[in-house]
Amino acid sequence: MFSYITGMRYMLLSSVIAVSLLLICNPVLAGEKTGQDSSAVNFEKLPSDSLNVVVTIERMLVTNQRLHDTLLVTLQANGQSLAGFDFKIGIDNPLVDIIAILPGEIYDSCRWEYFTARQVNTSDKEPYPPILWQVVALAELIPDEEQPLCHGLNRKASLLKLVVSNEHVLNVPDTAVPIFFFWEDCGDNSISSRSGNTLLLSKQVFDYFGAVPPQSRGIFPTRSGAPSQCINPGSRNKPVRKIEFHNGGIEFRMNIEDTTSDKK
Repeated sequence: MFSYITGMRYMLLSSVIAVSLLLICNPVLAGEKTGQDSSAVNFEKLPSDSLNVVVTIERMLVTNQRLHDTLLVTLQANGQSLAGFDFKIGIDNPLVDIIAILPGEIYDSCRWEYFTARQVNTSDKEPYPPILWQVVALAELIPDEEQPLCHGLNRKASLLKLVVSNEHVLNVPDTAVPIFFFWEDCGDNSISSRSGNTLLLSKQVFDYFGAVPPQSRGIFPTRSGAPSQCINPGSRNKPVRKIEFHNGGIEFRMNIEDTTSDKK
């Protein structure tokens, strides 16, 4: 059983931010959007509970097979202030690589104090994705007189910038490469409230590029959110299930113009 959690686990860097994300379903939502070469697509028209915190990995359409671009991970906080987050993001297709993860607008504009991104070694670990990154950001590393300018923005804004590339691949077929949130323990993909007394966990996880692989026999690892075992019902400051995660990805589609002349 997982222990009672007080305040923010981010106060201890070795533990980073904290607890869990709820397992819900992963419906595959139909529909696609197109744009210019390597253009990011947002989810502006998707229905969302206004009380939820919405975290979205953008979708991108590439029509010339070549990719070296930035994909945003955005936050729609809906009035919720945050003091930090701990995310894991993976890719299970070798056609696309994450070569770096950079801070987003919230970190830069609010002048947060701590950011780290590292690639996780998943060699010989099943059923782990071959590409997996962990990212931790904190508004304050150590509470002192110097305060961050803000703990979020009153609009949709980027948390992260994923630098993605397929320069290591010569030819790319028409296909879709999912980029998704990944859980290997209860502390993954959690957000701390500004006070540090509440940890926000997943309420739903949405996928847009086909079915999610079957769940392993154990509760971890998973792409579906943290299971119910991550929350102790008897805890005073138990986590709140409030995050709506939207996975994203890259779609490759050749733009072949129809050059057939009209017959007279």
